[in-house]
Amino acid sequence: MNEIVKLNEKDLDEFYHLYLYAFNNQDSEERRAFFDDRYNHSQVYGIRHRDKLSSGMLSIPLQVNFHGVTYKMNGIGDVMSYPEFGGHGAITDLMRQAFSDMRDDGVSLSYLAPFSYDFYRRFGYEEVFDRAVYQIKNTDLPRVKLSEERGTFLRLSLSEAISLIDEVYENNEQSRNGGLKREPWWWQYLSLKHPQWQVGVYLENDKSASGYVIYEAAGDTFKIQELMYTNQLSYQYLQRFICQHESMFAKFEYADGDPKGYPDVMADPYTVDVHIRPYMMARIIDLQKFVNDYPFIQKVKTVRLAVKDDLIPQNNGIWRLKVNVNGTSFEKLSDNEQNMADIHLDIQNLTKAFMGYRRLGHLKRVGAINGNFDSIHNLEGALTAESPMLWDYF
Repeated sequence: MNEIVKLNEKDLDEFYHLYLYAFNNQDSEERRAFFDDRYNHSQVYGIRHRDKLSSGMLSIPLQVNFHGVTYKMNGIGDVMSYPEFGGHGAITDLMRQAFSDMRDDGVSLSYLAPFSYDFYRRFGYEEVFDRAVYQIKNTDLPRVKLSEERGTFLRLSLSEAISLIDEVYENNEQSRNGGLKREPWWWQYLSLKHPQWQVGVYLENDKSASGYVIYEAAGDTFKIQELMYTNQLSYQYLQRFICQHESMFAKFEYADGDPKGYPDVMADPYTVDVHIRPYMMARIIDLQKFVNDYPFIQKVKTVRLAVKDDLIPQNNGIWRLKVNVNGTSFEKLSDNEQNMADIHLDIQNLTKAFMGYRRLGHLKRVGAINGNFDSIHNLEGALTAESPMLWDYF
């Protein structure tokens, strides 16, 4: 068992140099600025050997909006070790400590960006967020006509645009399917990490924004990072602004947090390539808290869930769920998940189903879960079927 230490400001330089080495990154003033900001807003864990930091990890306290429910969520980042200290269980020990602290802090969820999906499945994480990546040639861009000319369009740096666009993001439906509730420090962090990002902002009434696009120039490609709009007119203005760059770029690309893919937005869908790409992973940290706060969309007759969670034993066992006019009742009946239950599933597939990434019926058909048809149908109908969407990266 490795001894975990909590790191603070005096350990920042040592942690930073581990980060540079582990990820083969080059030091720079810009990198140091966003790294320091992320470090100072994180819970930082480390393991030392002979007083030298050998492994480290960040747990970033954040919040997400899941269909109107605010869940505390910790983003995991900078999971790393010097090569000579790898393979000794350091990451497992760091994860266990972080999970324990999250539960103490009332955290329901955790997200991370995997270097290997298989590796992080060992810790109970599962693919939950995908992206639809659109690519189109400049010669195939549509001709956009505005339904009316009204308002003002601005082109700003991200740091200049934050005060105008933060409410558009916060109130947008696409940010409410598990997306981050961006605190002011996180917006500033994004501007530090991505100084090349620019923003086109549409002001419908010349005062407040009703749509924006975050983009960057990447060689001959106009890369769209984020596109948020509130109505048809703001959508048209943003489309026109993007297409007005057709003489400057040969290709246009958009990585959309909505993973469905909508090639039909083009007059000729063949002109746009749409690829669905895996993005980030999630796991439930506190199962009882997560389910008690969950926005069920209909009643659930009493169902017993056998949940297997190898890393967080408090989640493991038989749970009884019931949802009616009096609210949600979710209580543990047994610590042994092998006992009698209506549905048997591990924490990964439970996370996928409850977050809307996969339907319970589908998971049953492919052999990922076991259970009787009536119970699966009963619970499935009460879970959101909308795909989770994430626009941020940890």
